[in-house]
Amino acid sequence: MNSKISAFPIDRLANTLMLGLVLLTLIALYANENWMTRSLRIDALTKLPITVIDDRPEGGNSVAKLRKDSKGLHVDCEIQAGYQWPFCELEISFEDKAGNKADKTIQGINLSQYDSLRIKVRSDGPEKVHALRIFLRNFNSAYSKPSLGSTLKPHEIVYDPNQTTATVEFKLSQFMVASWWVQDHPTTIDHLGPELDNVVAMSLTTGGNVTPGTHNISLESAEFVGLWISAGNFRLGIIFVWIVAFLLYLTLAWRRSRQELLESERLKEALKLSNEILESRVEERTRALASSNSRLIDTLQNLEGTRHELVQNEKNAALGALVSGVAHELNTPIGNALLVSTTLSDKIKELEIVSETKFTRKALKDFFIESYRGTTILQQNLERAAALISSFKQLSADQHSEQRREFSLDQVVEETRLAMAPTISQARHIFQTDIDPTIVMQAYPGPLSQILINFINNALLHAFEDIEQGHMLLTAKLVPENKVEIVFSDNGNGIPAHVLRRVFEPFFTTKLGKGGSGLGMHLAHTVVTQIFGGKIDIESIPGEGTSICMVLPLIAPELDQTLVKIGAPKDVVEDYQLFLEGRQLTSISDFSGEYSRRDVVELAFFICALQTVWPDTKYEIIAVDSYAVGIEQLRSSSIAALATTCWRSDLEAYSEEIHMSEAMIAEGKSLVGIYTYPQNQHALTCQTLTDIQQLRFVSNRDWSADWNTLEQLGISHCLDVKTWRQMVYMVSSEEVDALLAPFSMGQHMNIQLDDCQLIPIPNLRIALQGSRHFASSATKQGQAIAENIFPELQKQSQNGRFELALKQCGFFIANTENWHTLN
Repeated sequence: MNSKISAFPIDRLANTLMLGLVLLTLIALYANENWMTRSLRIDALTKLPITVIDDRPEGGNSVAKLRKDSKGLHVDCEIQAGYQWPFCELEISFEDKAGNKADKTIQGINLSQYDSLRIKVRSDGPEKVHALRIFLRNFNSAYSKPSLGSTLKPHEIVYDPNQTTATVEFKLSQFMVASWWVQDHPTTIDHLGPELDNVVAMSLTTGGNVTPGTHNISLESAEFVGLWISAGNFRLGIIFVWIVAFLLYLTLAWRRSRQELLESERLKEALKLSNEILESRVEERTRALASSNSRLIDTLQNLEGTRHELVQNEKNAALGALVSGVAHELNTPIGNALLVSTTLSDKIKELEIVSETKFTRKALKDFFIESYRGTTILQQNLERAAALISSFKQLSADQHSEQRREFSLDQVVEETRLAMAPTISQARHIFQTDIDPTIVMQAYPGPLSQILINFINNALLHAFEDIEQGHMLLTAKLVPENKVEIVFSDNGNGIPAHVLRRVFEPFFTTKLGKGGSGLGMHLAHTVVTQIFGGKIDIESIPGEGTSICMVLPLIAPELDQTLVKIGAPKDVVEDYQLFLEGRQLTSISDFSGEYSRRDVVELAFFICALQTVWPDTKYEIIAVDSYAVGIEQLRSSSIAALATTCWRSDLEAYSEEIHMSEAMIAEGKSLVGIYTYPQNQHALTCQTLTDIQQLRFVSNRDWSADWNTLEQLGISHCLDVKTWRQMVYMVSSEEVDALLAPFSMGQHMNIQLDDCQLIPIPNLRIALQGSRHFASSATKQGQAIAENIFPELQKQSQNGRFELALKQCGFFIANTENWHTLN
């Protein structure tokens, strides 16, 4: 009891001291941040040397004048052409003249003692944006010379002061060493980064590439601000105080713990007794739990055995039902046919015996009557068996044709069910149908059966994952407007909302590499909407199941077999329409122009060949998102041909599924330039492959020819970016050095995109590895295009018209014929 009484005032005193220490800490932190500061202010009253500098010493004609008033320091500058980069500059010197005489170095101020620069400045000029550059120039004998101001390391920030009228604060850590100075003044790695320990001058300079005219820089004030004691050191001091306080607290606690030790020994004995009682209870409950677990394991084993037995029985029952059904249906007609054939054999033997003894006209007539009757029965039974076998064969035949015919929906569904029965039975799931037998459709049973097979396969692959036995139901009923509503449902896992939104997208699957292609539901949507002229919708609740509803017309629209669908990238189709400008394609002989390029020329030649060979054929241009999507649409027969060429390496992987023309652009003919930004002297001075290998490139891995060529050239640094616009922006912003692009027909072959301009590295070009070809699908239309249109295109290539058009559009440029090809 005494120990508890004595401990109370100690705890109370410790808590009071801790609370006071917390308050003192907060006050100290606030004081360090707001009161314990140092500053260096520059304004109209400053005594530091102030000068103005212009480009006249560099051979320019710009004139700068300094003006002071009560509002600050002003530089009136008249920018004139004459120097490559005309400028005017306001310089505030921090140089200590006395220190310089002593050791023949330049002694400035140590700005590393400050944290930030607060500056209020204005900039005027003829431009809309009046960018201003602020330089902090540092002297270090490792890279600077007292007599050369250009050797002072410049740390710069560029901004437009007119965006705000308030004072702007920059952290000194935001000042970065100017990249052009690093390139012109190589130094050691230790001195590559920012250094502000000996700043001899601060300069305010007009922006780069300024427009000639009158410019004004007005500095109201500039103030360097920092802490007398750095935040880190101050916090270390506070931590030290806290450690001391904590040690004192531990000492008091130790004394108190000694007083509590005896009480602890007493409680220890009591705890030991309690533990012994608890252990006996735990041991007793453990024995009971082990017994329950043993019984539970036995039960689970029995359930598992029962489950396997039920699954096997279900599998055997399904297989047995299929075999029994087929055997039962065929048993009667085949058995009757066998009986009749045996009877006919016996009658022939009797006639043979009679013919050797007493052959009469009546015996012959009786034989004819019985033979006719027997053959009639035999024919009826064999026809019945053949009809049963034909019903199974019909499903297979429909799968390989798009023949439009009249059929019973119930029959097609039954044929599909029989075809999928082994798969469903093996997966241990149930598939049931409820079809109105009076529904008759005039449509395409093959595609319809394929849709149903896709639904069943999707359910087996996705819906019933981790489900032992799922249930599928297919129903169909007539609805108004001569249509039929077909609903396929399952009681599987359901589809999450974020997946349900994309279920009809091509190549979207959650089972990539596990049996899912991502095309099943997309093709189902395409067939329902484009072939049947119907609608398809899907609903799903996670954990409850999925329902797919199709509404199809009983009489499907006739497919236009004469319409030829050709594909081309969306941007190519848009530029092709702009290139035509209402002109007839056959009247165009000059393929130059703003919207003309290689793929636009290819589309024009393909359509021209189509109209030449098949003048009465209608065609439709299908815009595709990319060449990869176009190739997939060829493979799925959604289009008959791609009307722009593709790289051979992209087409060869599908050579068994598509037709490929002869090379329209031969190997090594696709010449491209190496484009960079105009200020990149490092890239623009490259002359050999070794020089190019040091550059940082950007490309698209899907552009196989570009990417493979860069790899073959030994380019080790290449970023994968998906859009052309983003590539141009990255080069223009100096994130990378270069990209590959066809030579532009613009002035000096420059590429202009928005505000970005790229120029080719002079006298160097690259030949993309590979040839380019047209491609068509494996359908009858695709085969006809390969046999008739491709030879016509090859003729245009051989007579030189195609190559001439490529020269006119700028794909082949005469200006680069003498340039060195790196590969």
